[in-house]
Amino acid sequence: MMTDLNWYFYSDTNSKAEELEELLMKKNHMLKSFQLLEDLFHQLECRPHSILFLKAYTTYNVYDLCQEISMKFPSVYPIILVPENMENTKKAMRVGASNLLTYSADPDEINDVILQAQTYMKERASKGSGATQLQKQNSRVIAVCGSKGGVGKTSLAVNLANAFVKSGQSVVILDANFQFGDVAMYLDLKPNRTIYEWVKEAVERGRYGIENYVSHHSSEIAILPPPPRPEFFEIMREEHVELAVAELRKSYDVILIDTPTSLSEIHLKCLDLADDLLLVTTSDLPVLRNTKLYVDMLESLHFNEKVHVVLNKDSKHRAIEVKRLEGILQNPVFASIPDVGKQMASSINEGLPLVLRNERRSFSKSILQLSHLILPRPKEAEGKPKRFALSR
Repeated sequence: MMTDLNWYFYSDTNSKAEELEELLMKKNHMLKSFQLLEDLFHQLECRPHSILFLKAYTTYNVYDLCQEISMKFPSVYPIILVPENMENTKKAMRVGASNLLTYSADPDEINDVILQAQTYMKERASKGSGATQLQKQNSRVIAVCGSKGGVGKTSLAVNLANAFVKSGQSVVILDANFQFGDVAMYLDLKPNRTIYEWVKEAVERGRYGIENYVSHHSSEIAILPPPPRPEFFEIMREEHVELAVAELRKSYDVILIDTPTSLSEIHLKCLDLADDLLLVTTSDLPVLRNTKLYVDMLESLHFNEKVHVVLNKDSKHRAIEVKRLEGILQNPVFASIPDVGKQMASSINEGLPLVLRNERRSFSKSILQLSHLILPRPKEAEGKPKRFALSR
């Protein structure tokens, strides 16, 4: 109900919001003001579905603060208040602001903003927006990463997703290769909407529900595709990844992130958000060299505790033995996936994950075992093995 709306004002100075308070009182709304950020955050934790006017200028940059609040409290409707020389609508939308007002705004402009906020909050409440939905308990974020292309990162992510589905999990793949991601191609899907449309149509207008931008495969795998054109990559930010993962956690048990190969802020954000990092490598020496550099980077970022090395395209004719490989990487091999080059190529061309074609193949069994290692079934929860290996 509209009378249940919470109206808040924050300023890191001693400035008052008398005109704003007076206009709201005429509409039977009360405005609660805060000068301490910790008090505001505590209030938003208790009442997250609120409308917040932000006027930070001294201690905090108002745009940076709005971005932080948008990430922590996606149900909040933030309205930025700035002096005329700081007015930047594009920047405001990018950091998650729902609206923007200048200090010199007249009563009619302020009333319009109040009305827009009321209308939006009413619409969101009537539709039961995903922005108000709580996250699923024990959802798991798994980033599939690698030091270079060609190691089978995407094929592993797609097939592993199917293995999780077979175990009764709801699964979505976030294709974070925002320039040349091809998870959709591996599943023979032609998405109409992508994360790009979500950012432009929803996030920039303060709406965060993401399900309408997710595509679904007949195997029950869902994917959040990358932008439809490489140049659209430029609008993507690491905060979009963080917000997307938070939204996907509300609907899915497992969120698999197919990370980009090139290092970037987006790549690092994917690693930071993940509960588990599946580091895909092969036994080829050039790949191992790059993988070792990647492992060193992960250690410097203190991500080494969640790293699981997956030896992909394994065969009896591997270039280097597993024990030596583990010594080079200074990490145990968590799982070995057999080499199925021709079958995998055929699977990709058909857009049908290999695990769906023949469950009895050693490849399918190894992928299913890997899924159980990451998310043990109840009877396997205790004493799970640390690694396994299947030969062809």
